[in-house]
Amino acid sequence: MSKHQKESGGFIAMIVGGLFALIFFTAKFLIQTSILLFFFLFKRPISRALNLERLSTNWQNLSWLYLTTKWIAALFFVQMIGKAVLQFKGTPLHSDRIMLGLVLVSAALACAFVFSIIHWIGQYALDPDVQKKMAGINAERYVQALIEANQQHFPGAQSLHGKLFVFNADMPNEFSVEADHILITERNIFVVETKCKSGTISARADSPRWKVSSKHGDGEMQNALKQAKNAARVLHRQANLPCEIVPLVAIKGNEVQILDGPSNVSTAENIVEIMRAFEQSKPHPKLDPASIQSLLATYIKSDAAAMERHIERAQAARKRAEQAEIVEAASIQ
Repeated sequence: MSKHQKESGGFIAMIVGGLFALIFFTAKFLIQTSILLFFFLFKRPISRALNLERLSTNWQNLSWLYLTTKWIAALFFVQMIGKAVLQFKGTPLHSDRIMLGLVLVSAALACAFVFSIIHWIGQYALDPDVQKKMAGINAERYVQALIEANQQHFPGAQSLHGKLFVFNADMPNEFSVEADHILITERNIFVVETKCKSGTISARADSPRWKVSSKHGDGEMQNALKQAKNAARVLHRQANLPCEIVPLVAIKGNEVQILDGPSNVSTAENIVEIMRAFEQSKPHPKLDPASIQSLLATYIKSDAAAMERHIERAQAARKRAEQAEIVEAASIQ
C-alpha cells in the first residue's frame, strides 16, 4: 500500500471516528435533556427532601457507581419508552395493551427519576459554593459529635447546636444571632464558632481578617473570634444570663496550624480540652444547665422566614464592616 493510500485511509478513519463521536454525544445530549425535562420543576424540593447536596460530598469516591447507575437508568428509560410506544401504536387499542403501556411509561419515569437524582448530585459535586457550604456543615457536625461524645466530662451539662436566636421578633427592631454550638455546664457557658479551613492561620484577636496559607495558596477568612464574642455578648445581655459566656473558635481542616492566636482559638480536635481547662481554672458559681437551656430556647426560631431575615441583616452588617475597613485603611493627608 502506497504512502498516499495510507494517508487517505487514515483521514477517512478519522472522519468516520469523528462522525461516530458526534452521533454518540448528540444522542447522549438528547437522551439526557429529555430525561431531565420530566423533573426539571421538582429539582429544588426533591434535592431538599433527599439531601442531595450532602450526598454530593461522596461523589469523588463513588463516582464510578453513580455514573454506572445513571447510564444504566438511561438505557432502561429508552428501552421502556420504546416498548410503550409500540403498545400505543396501531389500532384498535385493547385495554390490556393500554395497561401494559402505562406500566412501561411508569417504569420509564422511575428510571428518569433515578437518572435525574444522580445527575443533580454530580452538579452539586462540581459546584464550589455547594461544596464549601457542605464542608462547613460537616465541620459543625464533627464538633457537635465531639462535644456530645465528651459531655460525660461535664456533669449535668446541656448542649444546643446550630440554633438561631431572635430578639424582638416580628418587630421593626428585630435582631438575631446564630450560634454553631452552646455547651452549658454547672460552671461555665461556652459558645463555639466552627470554621472549616486548612493550612496555617494567623489568628490575631484584633485583626479584622485572618490570613490563611495552605498548599492551595494564600487567602483570608473572617475573624471568627469576633463572631463568637458577638454571639456571646448578645446572648448574655439579651437573655440576662447569670454569668458571662466563654467564646471559643474550633477550626476543622487539613494540617491546621494556628499562629498568633489566643488559646480559645483552637483546632476542632482540641476544643473539648480547652473547655475542660476553663472548667478547672475559671469556674463560676454553680449554674443550673437545664434552666439556662430552657431560657435560651424561648428565643430560638427555626422557620425559614426568620433565617432569611437573619441572613439579610448579616450581609448588610458585613457590607458595612467592609466599607469601614476601606475608610480606616485610607490615607487622607
